[in-house]
Amino acid sequence: MHGLTGLLESAAVLVLAAYVLLMVCARVGVPNIAGYILAGVLIGPAVSGLLAESEGLATIGEIGVILLLFALGLEFSFEKLASLRRHVFGIGAAQVALTTVLIALPAAFVLDLAPVPAILLGGAVAMSSTAMCLKVLAGANALGSPAGRLAISVLLFQDLAAVGLLLMHDSATGTAEGNGVATMIGGAATLVTALLVARGPLQALARWTARQRESELAQLLALSIALGSAIAATSVGLSPALAAFAAGMIIGEGDARHVVEKEIRPFRDLFVGIFFIGIGSKLPLGLIPYVWPAVLIWLAILIVGKALIVVLLGTLFGEEVEIMRRAGMILGHGGEFGLMLISVSISSGLLSDMIASPLLLAIGISMLGGSLLVRWTARQCAAVT
Repeated sequence: MHGLTGLLESAAVLVLAAYVLLMVCARVGVPNIAGYILAGVLIGPAVSGLLAESEGLATIGEIGVILLLFALGLEFSFEKLASLRRHVFGIGAAQVALTTVLIALPAAFVLDLAPVPAILLGGAVAMSSTAMCLKVLAGANALGSPAGRLAISVLLFQDLAAVGLLLMHDSATGTAEGNGVATMIGGAATLVTALLVARGPLQALARWTARQRESELAQLLALSIALGSAIAATSVGLSPALAAFAAGMIIGEGDARHVVEKEIRPFRDLFVGIFFIGIGSKLPLGLIPYVWPAVLIWLAILIVGKALIVVLLGTLFGEEVEIMRRAGMILGHGGEFGLMLISVSISSGLLSDMIASPLLLAIGISMLGGSLLVRWTARQCAAVT
Protein backbone atom coordinates (compact mmCIF):
# COMPACT_ATOMS: atom_id res chain seq x y z
CA MET A 1 0.00 0.00 0.00
CA HIS A 2 2.88 2.33 0.77
CA GLY A 3 4.30 1.72 -2.71
CA LEU A 4 0.95 2.53 -4.30
CA THR A 5 0.68 5.74 -2.26
CA GLY A 6 4.14 6.82 -3.37
CA LEU A 7 3.29 6.11 -7.00
CA LEU A 8 0.07 8.10 -6.77
CA GLU A 9 1.88 11.04 -5.16
CA SER A 10 4.53 11.01 -7.88
CA ALA A 11 1.84 10.81 -10.55
CA ALA A 12 -0.05 13.74 -9.02
CA VAL A 13 3.09 15.91 -8.88
CA LEU A 14 3.97 14.91 -12.43
CA VAL A 15 0.55 15.73 -13.87
CA LEU A 16 0.27 19.08 -12.06
CA ALA A 17 3.78 20.16 -13.10
CA ALA A 18 3.13 19.12 -16.71
CA TYR A 19 -0.15 21.06 -16.77
CA VAL A 20 1.43 24.25 -15.42
CA LEU A 21 4.49 24.09 -17.72
CA LEU A 22 2.46 23.24 -20.81
CA MET A 23 0.10 26.12 -20.04
CA VAL A 24 3.08 28.48 -19.85
CA CYS A 25 4.57 27.05 -23.06
CA ALA A 26 1.25 27.51 -24.87
CA ARG A 27 1.18 31.16 -23.79
CA VAL A 28 4.70 31.92 -25.05
CA GLY A 29 4.56 29.70 -28.14
CA VAL A 30 7.04 27.04 -27.04
CA PRO A 31 6.48 23.38 -28.17
CA ASN A 32 4.97 20.98 -25.64
CA ILE A 33 8.07 18.78 -25.70
CA ALA A 34 10.08 21.61 -24.12
CA GLY A 35 7.40 21.98 -21.45
CA TYR A 36 7.57 18.29 -20.57
CA ILE A 37 11.37 18.34 -20.27
CA LEU A 38 11.27 21.51 -18.17
CA ALA A 39 8.63 19.94 -15.92
CA GLY A 40 10.94 16.99 -15.37
CA VAL A 41 13.84 19.29 -14.56
CA LEU A 42 11.83 21.32 -12.04
CA ILE A 43 10.34 18.38 -10.14
CA GLY A 44 13.40 16.13 -10.47
CA PRO A 45 16.16 15.62 -7.89
CA ALA A 46 18.39 18.31 -9.43
CA VAL A 47 15.95 21.12 -8.51
CA SER A 48 13.02 20.46 -6.14
CA GLY A 49 13.23 16.69 -5.64
CA LEU A 50 9.43 16.40 -5.71
CA LEU A 51 9.49 13.51 -8.19
CA ALA A 52 11.03 10.36 -6.76
CA GLU A 53 12.46 7.82 -9.18
CA SER A 54 9.64 5.41 -9.96
CA GLU A 55 9.79 2.22 -11.98
CA GLY A 56 6.06 2.50 -12.64
CA LEU A 57 6.33 5.98 -14.17
CA ALA A 58 9.38 4.91 -16.18
CA THR A 59 7.35 2.03 -17.60
CA ILE A 60 4.58 4.43 -18.62
CA GLY A 61 7.17 6.48 -20.49
CA GLU A 62 8.43 3.38 -22.30
CA ILE A 63 4.85 2.55 -23.31
CA GLY A 64 4.64 6.05 -24.76
CA VAL A 65 7.62 5.38 -27.03
CA ILE A 66 6.03 2.09 -28.13
CA LEU A 67 2.77 3.85 -29.03
CA LEU A 68 4.66 6.60 -30.81
CA LEU A 69 6.52 4.09 -33.01
CA PHE A 70 3.23 2.30 -33.67
CA ALA A 71 1.73 5.60 -34.84
CA LEU A 72 4.81 6.18 -37.01
CA GLY A 73 4.31 2.74 -38.56
CA LEU A 74 0.78 3.75 -39.51
CA GLU A 75 2.31 6.53 -41.62
CA PHE A 76 4.76 4.21 -43.40
CA SER A 77 3.40 1.23 -45.33
CA PHE A 78 5.81 -1.41 -46.63
CA GLU A 79 5.49 0.12 -50.10
CA LYS A 80 6.30 3.58 -48.78
CA LEU A 81 9.29 2.26 -46.81
CA ALA A 82 10.53 0.47 -49.93
CA SER A 83 10.23 3.72 -51.87
CA LEU A 84 12.34 5.44 -49.17
CA ARG A 85 14.97 2.69 -48.96
CA ARG A 86 17.53 4.99 -50.57
CA HIS A 87 17.02 7.47 -47.75
CA VAL A 88 16.69 4.93 -44.93
CA PHE A 89 19.52 2.58 -45.89
CA GLY A 90 21.54 5.14 -47.84
CA ILE A 91 21.63 8.53 -46.14
CA GLY A 92 20.45 7.11 -42.80
CA ALA A 93 23.07 4.38 -42.68
CA ALA A 94 25.80 6.76 -43.84
CA GLN A 95 24.84 9.36 -41.20
CA VAL A 96 24.99 6.86 -38.36
CA ALA A 97 28.22 5.28 -39.57
CA LEU A 98 30.06 8.53 -40.27
CA THR A 99 28.97 10.24 -37.05
CA THR A 100 29.89 7.19 -34.98
CA VAL A 101 33.34 6.91 -36.57
CA LEU A 102 34.10 10.63 -36.29
CA ILE A 103 33.35 10.50 -32.55
CA ALA A 104 34.69 7.03 -31.74
CA LEU A 105 38.16 7.45 -33.23
CA PRO A 106 39.10 10.65 -31.34
CA ALA A 107 37.44 9.26 -28.19
CA ALA A 108 39.54 6.11 -28.38
CA PHE A 109 42.80 8.05 -28.63
CA VAL A 110 42.13 11.22 -26.61
CA LEU A 111 40.02 9.66 -23.84
CA ASP A 112 41.83 6.31 -23.97
CA LEU A 113 38.63 4.33 -24.45
CA ALA A 114 38.40 0.72 -25.55
CA PRO A 115 36.72 0.10 -28.95
CA VAL A 116 33.25 -0.83 -27.64
CA PRO A 117 32.84 2.15 -25.25
CA ALA A 118 34.15 4.48 -27.96
CA ILE A 119 31.64 3.11 -30.49
CA LEU A 120 28.80 3.42 -27.97
CA LEU A 121 29.80 7.03 -27.31
CA GLY A 122 29.80 7.77 -31.04
CA GLY A 123 26.54 5.92 -31.55
CA ALA A 124 24.87 7.95 -28.81
CA VAL A 125 25.90 11.17 -30.58
CA ALA A 126 24.54 9.84 -33.88
CA MET A 127 21.02 9.43 -32.47
CA SER A 128 18.33 12.11 -32.79
CA SER A 129 14.90 12.11 -31.16
CA THR A 130 12.30 10.18 -33.16
CA ALA A 131 9.70 10.96 -30.49
CA MET A 132 10.25 14.71 -30.62
CA CYS A 133 10.63 15.01 -34.41
CA LEU A 134 7.57 12.91 -35.16
CA LYS A 135 5.38 14.83 -32.71
CA VAL A 136 6.54 18.29 -33.81
CA LEU A 137 6.50 17.52 -37.55
CA ALA A 138 3.03 15.99 -37.31
CA GLY A 139 1.79 19.00 -35.35
CA ALA A 140 3.00 21.32 -38.10
CA ASN A 141 1.65 19.09 -40.93
CA ALA A 142 5.21 18.71 -42.22
CA LEU A 143 5.58 14.92 -42.15
CA GLY A 144 4.80 14.74 -45.87
CA SER A 145 7.27 17.46 -46.85
CA PRO A 146 10.50 16.39 -48.63
CA ALA A 147 12.67 17.40 -45.67
CA GLY A 148 10.24 15.79 -43.21
CA ARG A 149 10.20 12.47 -45.09
CA LEU A 150 13.97 12.48 -45.36
CA ALA A 151 14.47 13.28 -41.68
CA ILE A 152 12.05 10.51 -40.62
CA SER A 153 13.86 8.07 -42.93
CA VAL A 154 17.17 8.85 -41.23
CA LEU A 155 15.52 8.54 -37.82
CA LEU A 156 14.18 5.09 -38.75
CA PHE A 157 17.68 3.84 -39.47
CA GLN A 158 18.93 5.43 -36.25
CA ASP A 159 16.31 3.42 -34.33
CA LEU A 160 17.43 0.24 -36.09
CA ALA A 161 21.07 1.04 -35.32
CA ALA A 162 20.25 1.70 -31.66
CA VAL A 163 19.08 -1.90 -31.30
CA GLY A 164 22.44 -3.14 -32.60
CA LEU A 165 24.33 -0.78 -30.30
CA LEU A 166 22.37 -1.95 -27.26
CA LEU A 167 23.13 -5.54 -28.25
CA MET A 168 26.81 -4.60 -28.51
CA HIS A 169 26.65 -3.16 -25.00
CA ASP A 170 25.01 -6.31 -23.62
CA SER A 171 27.58 -8.54 -25.31
CA ALA A 172 30.48 -6.45 -23.95
CA THR A 173 29.14 -6.49 -20.41
CA GLY A 174 28.09 -10.14 -20.44
CA THR A 175 24.38 -9.38 -19.95
CA ALA A 176 23.29 -10.81 -23.29
CA GLU A 177 21.75 -14.24 -22.99
CA GLY A 178 23.26 -17.01 -25.03
CA ASN A 179 24.59 -16.23 -28.49
CA GLY A 180 23.45 -12.61 -28.79
CA VAL A 181 23.68 -12.20 -32.58
CA ALA A 182 22.15 -15.60 -33.33
CA THR A 183 19.36 -14.96 -30.84
CA MET A 184 18.58 -11.57 -32.34
CA ILE A 185 18.53 -12.88 -35.94
CA GLY A 186 16.37 -15.86 -35.00
CA GLY A 187 14.00 -13.72 -32.97
CA ALA A 188 13.72 -11.15 -35.76
CA ALA A 189 12.93 -13.85 -38.32
CA THR A 190 10.27 -15.34 -36.05
CA LEU A 191 8.65 -11.98 -35.33
CA VAL A 192 8.61 -10.90 -38.99
CA THR A 193 7.09 -14.22 -40.01
CA ALA A 194 4.40 -13.93 -37.33
CA LEU A 195 3.53 -10.37 -38.39
CA LEU A 196 3.30 -11.35 -42.07
CA VAL A 197 1.03 -14.29 -41.22
CA ALA A 198 -1.16 -12.02 -39.05
CA ARG A 199 -1.26 -9.29 -41.67
CA GLY A 200 -4.50 -10.35 -43.41
CA PRO A 201 -6.53 -11.12 -40.25
CA LEU A 202 -5.38 -7.90 -38.54
CA GLN A 203 -6.34 -5.74 -41.50
CA ALA A 204 -9.73 -7.47 -41.77
CA LEU A 205 -10.30 -6.96 -38.03
CA ALA A 206 -9.33 -3.28 -38.34
CA ARG A 207 -11.77 -2.77 -41.23
CA TRP A 208 -14.57 -4.43 -39.27
CA THR A 209 -13.77 -2.27 -36.23
CA ALA A 210 -13.85 0.89 -38.36
CA ARG A 211 -17.32 0.00 -39.67
CA GLN A 212 -18.69 -0.31 -36.12
CA ARG A 213 -18.02 3.39 -35.46
CA GLU A 214 -17.27 2.63 -31.80
CA SER A 215 -14.27 4.61 -30.58
CA GLU A 216 -13.66 2.24 -27.66
CA LEU A 217 -13.30 -0.73 -30.01
CA ALA A 218 -10.77 1.12 -32.15
CA GLN A 219 -8.83 2.23 -29.07
CA LEU A 220 -8.67 -1.29 -27.64
CA LEU A 221 -7.67 -2.79 -31.00
CA ALA A 222 -4.87 -0.26 -31.49
CA LEU A 223 -3.55 -0.76 -27.96
CA SER A 224 -3.80 -4.55 -28.24
CA ILE A 225 -1.83 -4.63 -31.50
CA ALA A 226 0.84 -2.16 -30.35
CA LEU A 227 1.40 -3.66 -26.92
CA GLY A 228 0.97 -7.26 -28.11
CA SER A 229 3.68 -6.88 -30.74
CA ALA A 230 5.93 -5.20 -28.17
CA ILE A 231 5.48 -8.10 -25.74
CA ALA A 232 6.24 -10.60 -28.50
CA ALA A 233 9.41 -8.70 -29.44
CA THR A 234 10.60 -8.53 -25.85
CA SER A 235 10.14 -12.28 -25.44
CA VAL A 236 12.62 -12.93 -28.28
CA GLY A 237 15.10 -10.22 -27.25
CA LEU A 238 14.14 -7.53 -29.77
CA SER A 239 13.21 -3.86 -29.47
CA PRO A 240 9.52 -3.54 -28.47
CA ALA A 241 9.30 -0.10 -30.08
CA LEU A 242 10.50 -1.37 -33.47
CA ALA A 243 8.08 -4.30 -33.29
CA ALA A 244 5.25 -1.84 -32.65
CA PHE A 245 6.45 0.14 -35.68
CA ALA A 246 6.26 -2.99 -37.86
CA ALA A 247 2.76 -3.75 -36.54
CA GLY A 248 1.71 -0.19 -37.34
CA MET A 249 2.95 -0.63 -40.90
CA ILE A 250 0.72 -3.69 -41.28
CA ILE A 251 -2.38 -1.78 -40.19
CA GLY A 252 -1.23 1.26 -42.17
CA GLU A 253 -1.66 -0.61 -45.44
CA GLY A 254 -5.38 -1.08 -44.76
CA ASP A 255 -8.22 1.39 -45.18
CA ALA A 256 -8.83 1.54 -41.41
CA ARG A 257 -5.55 3.34 -40.73
CA HIS A 258 -7.05 6.75 -40.08
CA VAL A 259 -9.55 5.43 -37.55
CA VAL A 260 -6.89 3.55 -35.57
CA GLU A 261 -4.50 6.51 -35.74
CA LYS A 262 -7.13 8.96 -34.49
CA GLU A 263 -8.13 6.80 -31.51
CA ILE A 264 -4.60 6.01 -30.32
CA ARG A 265 -3.36 9.61 -30.48
CA PRO A 266 -4.50 10.69 -26.95
CA PHE A 267 -2.74 7.71 -25.32
CA ARG A 268 0.36 8.32 -27.42
CA ASP A 269 0.64 12.01 -26.58
CA LEU A 270 0.09 11.53 -22.85
CA PHE A 271 2.53 8.64 -22.43
CA VAL A 272 5.19 10.28 -24.59
CA GLY A 273 4.87 13.39 -22.43
CA ILE A 274 5.59 11.29 -19.35
CA PHE A 275 8.63 9.85 -21.13
CA PHE A 276 10.07 13.33 -21.69
CA ILE A 277 9.33 14.34 -18.10
CA GLY A 278 11.43 11.34 -17.07
CA ILE A 279 14.27 12.55 -19.29
CA GLY A 280 14.20 16.00 -17.71
CA SER A 281 14.17 14.57 -14.18
CA LYS A 282 17.33 12.54 -14.79
CA LEU A 283 19.58 15.32 -16.13
CA PRO A 284 22.55 15.82 -13.74
CA LEU A 285 22.31 19.62 -13.72
CA GLY A 286 24.47 19.90 -10.59
CA LEU A 287 27.53 18.98 -12.67
CA ILE A 288 27.21 21.92 -15.07
CA PRO A 289 29.50 24.30 -13.07
CA TYR A 290 32.26 21.70 -13.23
CA VAL A 291 31.90 20.36 -16.78
CA TRP A 292 30.39 23.25 -18.73
CA PRO A 293 33.24 23.49 -21.30
CA ALA A 294 32.74 19.84 -22.23
CA VAL A 295 28.96 20.35 -22.35
CA LEU A 296 29.38 23.26 -24.79
CA ILE A 297 31.67 21.18 -27.02
CA TRP A 298 29.17 18.32 -27.12
CA LEU A 299 26.34 20.77 -27.85
CA ALA A 300 28.25 22.16 -30.83
CA ILE A 301 28.81 18.65 -32.14
CA LEU A 302 25.18 17.62 -31.65
CA ILE A 303 23.60 20.74 -33.14
CA VAL A 304 26.07 22.02 -35.73
CA GLY A 305 28.22 18.98 -36.47
CA LYS A 306 25.34 16.56 -37.07
CA ALA A 307 23.47 19.07 -39.24
CA LEU A 308 26.58 19.55 -41.42
CA ILE A 309 27.03 15.78 -41.76
CA VAL A 310 23.42 15.37 -42.89
CA VAL A 311 23.75 18.21 -45.45
CA LEU A 312 27.04 16.82 -46.77
CA LEU A 313 25.77 13.26 -47.13
CA GLY A 314 22.48 14.36 -48.69
CA THR A 315 24.22 16.39 -51.36
CA LEU A 316 26.54 13.46 -52.09
CA PHE A 317 23.41 11.35 -52.61
CA GLY A 318 22.07 13.92 -55.06
CA GLU A 319 19.47 15.63 -52.86
CA GLU A 320 18.68 19.34 -53.09
CA VAL A 321 20.79 21.48 -50.78
CA GLU A 322 17.78 23.40 -49.40
CA ILE A 323 15.95 20.18 -48.51
CA MET A 324 19.07 18.82 -46.83
CA ARG A 325 19.56 22.07 -44.93
CA ARG A 326 16.09 21.74 -43.43
CA ALA A 327 16.58 18.02 -42.74
CA GLY A 328 19.89 18.80 -41.03
CA MET A 329 18.21 21.39 -38.80
CA ILE A 330 15.50 18.86 -37.89
CA LEU A 331 18.10 16.24 -36.94
CA GLY A 332 20.55 18.58 -35.18
CA HIS A 333 20.03 17.45 -31.58
CA GLY A 334 20.41 14.41 -29.34
CA GLY A 335 17.80 11.71 -28.82
CA GLU A 336 16.20 9.35 -26.35
CA PHE A 337 18.19 6.36 -27.62
CA GLY A 338 21.38 8.35 -27.12
CA LEU A 339 20.37 9.01 -23.52
CA MET A 340 19.61 5.32 -23.11
CA LEU A 341 23.00 4.23 -24.50
CA ILE A 342 24.87 6.63 -22.24
CA SER A 343 22.81 5.71 -19.16
CA VAL A 344 23.27 1.95 -19.54
CA SER A 345 26.97 2.41 -20.30
CA ILE A 346 27.44 4.42 -17.10
CA SER A 347 25.50 1.85 -15.08
CA SER A 348 27.55 -1.05 -16.45
CA GLY A 349 30.87 0.76 -15.99
CA LEU A 350 31.79 0.87 -19.68
CA LEU A 351 31.83 4.68 -19.52
CA SER A 352 32.86 6.73 -16.50
CA ASP A 353 30.73 9.54 -15.11
CA MET A 354 33.43 12.09 -15.91
CA ILE A 355 33.39 11.16 -19.62
CA ALA A 356 29.70 10.43 -20.10
CA SER A 357 27.89 12.96 -17.89
CA PRO A 358 28.75 16.04 -20.01
CA LEU A 359 27.34 14.27 -23.08
CA LEU A 360 24.26 13.23 -21.11
CA LEU A 361 23.67 16.88 -20.17
CA ALA A 362 24.32 18.08 -23.71
CA ILE A 363 21.83 15.61 -25.19
CA GLY A 364 19.12 16.73 -22.76
CA ILE A 365 19.80 20.43 -23.37
CA SER A 366 19.91 19.89 -27.15
CA MET A 367 16.51 18.19 -27.02
CA LEU A 368 15.13 21.13 -25.08
CA GLY A 369 16.46 23.71 -27.53
CA GLY A 370 16.03 21.39 -30.50
CA SER A 371 12.26 21.27 -30.03
CA LEU A 372 12.16 24.99 -30.87
CA LEU A 373 14.44 24.57 -33.90
CA VAL A 374 12.50 21.57 -35.20
CA ARG A 375 9.18 23.39 -34.92
CA TRP A 376 10.55 26.48 -36.69
CA THR A 377 11.97 24.29 -39.47
CA ALA A 378 8.74 22.24 -39.67
CA ARG A 379 6.75 25.40 -40.28
CA GLN A 380 9.13 26.30 -43.10
CA CYS A 381 8.66 22.82 -44.57
CA ALA A 382 4.85 23.03 -44.33
CA ALA A 383 4.83 26.46 -45.97
CA VAL A 384 6.53 25.17 -49.15
CA THR A 385 4.50 21.97 -49.57
